[in-house]
Amino acid sequence: MITVKLLAVLKELAPDENRDGIVELDHTPGMTVADALAATNIAKTDIKYSIMINNVRSAKDSVLKDGDIIKVMPLLAGG
Repeated sequence: MITVKLLAVLKELAPDENRDGIVELDHTPGMTVADALAATNIAKTDIKYSIMINNVRSAKDSVLKDGDIIKVMPLLAGG
């Protein structure tokens, strides 16, 4: 099982049945972060975001292991 947690304003991009921002997916060998994010509506946003796998910054092409937790957070800017 792979868990995708969309945080903050990105929660709105979860499928309708997952409005808490958490999407659980069956793991398949060779599955990447991009594959997991395809189960969300994240491609429809212009919001820039950061990806963490098990609290380690990662890229969309990272290969997932069963039990991984992906957190997707919007980038913050300040001045």
